[in-house]
Amino acid sequence: MEPDWEYVRTMNVVIMGVSIVVCAVVVILVSTRSSAYARADRFSQQIRLPYGSARTRESVVARVQSASRASALAMLVGILAAAWLLLTPLAATPAFPLYVIFPVLIATAIVSALASVRERLFHPAPNAPRVARARAVGVVDYLDPVRRMLPWLLACAAGASVVALGIALARTPEGVNGVLATAAFVFAAVAVATLVVVPPLERRVLAQAQPATDTLELAWDDAFRSTTIGQLRLSMAFAAWGVIASSVGAIWIGADGAFSGLAWQLPTLGLIALQFVYPGTGRRLPAALYPDWLRRPATVGGTA
Repeated sequence: MEPDWEYVRTMNVVIMGVSIVVCAVVVILVSTRSSAYARADRFSQQIRLPYGSARTRESVVARVQSASRASALAMLVGILAAAWLLLTPLAATPAFPLYVIFPVLIATAIVSALASVRERLFHPAPNAPRVARARAVGVVDYLDPVRRMLPWLLACAAGASVVALGIALARTPEGVNGVLATAAFVFAAVAVATLVVVPPLERRVLAQAQPATDTLELAWDDAFRSTTIGQLRLSMAFAAWGVIASSVGAIWIGADGAFSGLAWQLPTLGLIALQFVYPGTGRRLPAALYPDWLRRPATVGGTA
């Protein structure tokens, strides 16, 4: 049965309108001080770090508020910038949300990382004592092997899926969904750009100074650094998954296979799963990054 393209266009317009309103509300909410305190306290509990002092809590709250505002604004601007696509034929296809959501999420993660590089968590007085590490740290110190390698494994799978799509187009073009095939090649270009941009950004994050007066402040700085690096890896994973989902969907739907409706859900399912792997709300640090006095299984984070 031929889809009702006008209905699809109307639904996409509604989705964009609701998304813009929701993002605008989120920008307002994350800008409030009370919201920042609540999110900072949740972050403290997730990473199992106490504040230690009121001054540290205020610094963490300011950082959480700044990062959240930057992410929310980036998402709002991204969706507004993509609104012009409603005037194109893409607006009448079920793949329209894909063209919007993947680039916006990738850009949001990268903007959040850039905002993090610009900010310092603590500003010790010139005559205050400082702590420093005996060696430089890298991504390996912040992410476990699965989270480090997953984006690159997905990138390899994305490359293989594009090759498979190209072969399918060459052999039986009528058996490939043209809308998703186009999306796959567009996302492939976005993925390549993301894979090129993210590693230098990670190096900038790792090269950033970590001024701290004690090991607890250093651990807090590590917590935000770990989250930033995780979000950068998430942007890479998003980009690669967009290629995989659209390539597989193009072949699957075009062939009129069983459960072809599920193919349209692949991108969303992947996005949800990846955000569990790289949570933006914080996760426990590797043991070596905690102060010696906190490296005990019974330690529970929270407010001072």
